[in-house]
Amino acid sequence: GAGAGGGTAARVLTARGRRVAVLEKGPLPVADDFLPYDELHFHTHKALIPHRDTDPNIYMAGPAQDQPTRVERWWNVNMAGGATNVWDANVPRYTEEDFRVLDHLHDVPPEADMVNWPWTYREFEPWFERAEYEWGVSGRARQSPAQEPIRAGYDYAMPPLRPHAAVPFLTEAFGRAGMRPYLGPRAINSRVRDGRPACSFCGYNQFFGCGLNSRASALNTVLQRALATGRCDLLTGHCVTRLVHEDGRVRGVMYRTEPGGPERFLGASQVLVSIQTIESARLFLVSQVPDPNRMIGRYLTYHTHGSAEVTLPLQPVWTGDGAQQPATAIGSLQLRDLYVVDDPATPVTKAGKFSVYDPYTCVPPVRLVKGAALGPGRGGLWGEDLYTYLEELRHQGGVYFSFTGEALSLYDNRVELDPDVTDPWGMPAARIWYRHHAYDLAAARYAIDRVVRVMEDAGGELRGYDVPGAENPGYGHVQGTLRAGSDPDASVLDENCQSHTVSGLYVLDCAFMPTAGASNPTLTLLANAYRVCEQLPDPD
Repeated sequence: GAGAGGGTAARVLTARGRRVAVLEKGPLPVADDFLPYDELHFHTHKALIPHRDTDPNIYMAGPAQDQPTRVERWWNVNMAGGATNVWDANVPRYTEEDFRVLDHLHDVPPEADMVNWPWTYREFEPWFERAEYEWGVSGRARQSPAQEPIRAGYDYAMPPLRPHAAVPFLTEAFGRAGMRPYLGPRAINSRVRDGRPACSFCGYNQFFGCGLNSRASALNTVLQRALATGRCDLLTGHCVTRLVHEDGRVRGVMYRTEPGGPERFLGASQVLVSIQTIESARLFLVSQVPDPNRMIGRYLTYHTHGSAEVTLPLQPVWTGDGAQQPATAIGSLQLRDLYVVDDPATPVTKAGKFSVYDPYTCVPPVRLVKGAALGPGRGGLWGEDLYTYLEELRHQGGVYFSFTGEALSLYDNRVELDPDVTDPWGMPAARIWYRHHAYDLAAARYAIDRVVRVMEDAGGELRGYDVPGAENPGYGHVQGTLRAGSDPDASVLDENCQSHTVSGLYVLDCAFMPTAGASNPTLTLLANAYRVCEQLPDPD
């Protein structure tokens, strides 16, 4: 795969003098392919992701559900650069609370299998820094006690993106509640850097490609450096159909260059898989990688999530420069004070973080109207109600909170091969069994209720309120399925993300993560890819 993990691997290994072939089943895009910013084409019709009618995942809502449902794989983008072409570029670090989750998650239910990671935050710290530099992260260290710990003297590659006009008000409101939001790190240029321009704040961010190349992707950062060495072959239109292994060693891969075409063999003594969590588990299963402990595909996790939208009748939309728009279209604030919870009124001890957006400019109009609400239970607006909602957005301040939280690892949450459905390349579709644990739902509700109370105390009125149910047919951040660990009886990969049963076979996407963590996972994926590839032994 030519996305975050594969692109980073190519960058590191070619810099070490190695020859690398990157197999990507999609095409090689250019920035103009993402223009014009057509909402119906890119967002509503989801033109950049596999279509669920022809290339689905099959979702099963837990062991009691026997009705398969076709779902979209909106976290998969089949082109060079992968999902980093359409991501929000929100790149917080996982921290010690994630690596040592058992130190912060009290009274773990017996049906959950939570484990501390076999590495520490400090071990990952230099790799976080390298990822932030090479991918071009804008931000500022040490703004808040709740922020990720960053060593003295270090700061991000660029200053933060331009703050939203509501930042002073929100900072004061949360400060009264003992919380300290801060300008979060983004892999988006805040100034000209690395031959790419600064962000124009167009508003077309997640789900849309960046026509300016101001938002980092694997294609405009690490893959470009790899290709420039002359030691990287980027093979687009190449779909890997099987991992070839024999006598406990990887031998290479089988691939097709068109659906229905013949399988061909490409030999390699080391194969690095990075095609997204569910897809990597599917490839391991299709390839019959030895699995003596029935671990492949298990402990699938989706972050718990949720959102709240608040209108602020006494706060203006004015920015002070005569514009009737907030100062930026990017959610610039992060709120991490509920990452760890010390509240005797709740059993929740580890929740998660919020990304804080302006509801008008964080999403383009068609997507905005689809989620319009005038309060809990008052969604699906039309006519006079929709007009009232849009009037509020134009004439009074507002704020939108998006929550990402910890999810418990359950053995029964898993990926299998569907016995009936295949993808266009002839491979069995992934069949996903998933239900959130009650803890996940309690954590989301607790955290969202806390920020809503803060906003109501500051004069806000609740408009949108969304918390997850037990079923999760495909919310974005997905981890697990090929857990890494030191114990071969309790993990699929070793501490260097090499298969316990097939030497030379490595995994670099979020499938390696032993537990979910409670932040956007991509920067930790990148840091791990740098770590693994810099230490990858020379082939025999």
